[in-house]
Amino acid sequence: MIVADYQVTATDIVQRTEDGAFIPNDPGNADRIEYEAWLADGGVPDPAPVAINPTLSAKPAMTTAQILGAT
Repeated sequence: MIVADYQVTATDIVQRTEDGAFIPNDPGNADRIEYEAWLADGGVPDPAPVAINPTLSAKPAMTTAQILGAT
C-alpha cells in the first residue's frame, strides 16, 4: 500500500503522514503553504478515514444458527 505525503480529515485540517502533524487551514502557516504547493505540483492526499459507528461495533456478532433461526 502506497501512502501519500498527506491525508485529508473530516474537517479542513490536513495530516502530514511523515510525522502525524496536523496542519490547520491557515494560509499563513508554513506547513499549509508547503501542502498547497504539493497539491499544485499534482500531489493527491489520501482520503479521510471512514468513521465507524460505535453502536454497530458494540453489538455481538450472530452465529450462523442464530441467523438461520435454528437456536
